Amino acid sequence: MAELLTLARPYAKAAFAFASEQGATDNWSNALQVLSAAVQDEAFSAYLNRPELTPAEQVSIFAKVLGENQTQAVSNFLTLLADNARLALLPEIEAEYELLKSQNNNTVDVVIESAFPMTSVQEQLLTHALEKKFNAAVNVSVEVNPALIAGVVIRAGDQVIDDSALNKLEKMRTRLLA
Repeated sequence: MAELLTLARPYAKAAFAFASEQGATDNWSNALQVLSAAVQDEAFSAYLNRPELTPAEQVSIFAKVLGENQTQAVSNFLTLLADNARLALLPEIEAEYELLKSQNNNTVDVVIESAFPMTSVQEQLLTHALEKKFNAAVNVSVEVNPALIAGVVIRAGDQVIDDSALNKLEKMRTRLLA
């Protein structure tokens, strides 16, 4: 996964820089979301990766998927990816693009995994603390994961704060086995 992200990052940065320059970050975001979803579909991916397809034919297939969202800039971007056999990176490119877009808007997307459902007061307190920590507006989504036993795991981009009982037990196990 890290290797794919390393390969995808320059493409995402270039796409974001171009989209920002053109004032089209939302349009690019929508296009990348559609392209990413298409690549993740097994049947579409198998069809797209047939050896007899040329890069130009692959791009024309994506043009049909995008329909009216297809612009010359997106087409050029897809041509670059197809020529370098990087179309499979579209999900990672889209994720990195969205991260860059959030950073540019001074917002952070945060996923909180909790062992139990959180009350609205707990969620608000945690959101406020995270806004202070990241010095940015925070978009919070909460997921319940009973496997954590107790506590929370907070994911914000590359940062992970794991304050779950499962993590603490795993650390204890590691120390005991050492």
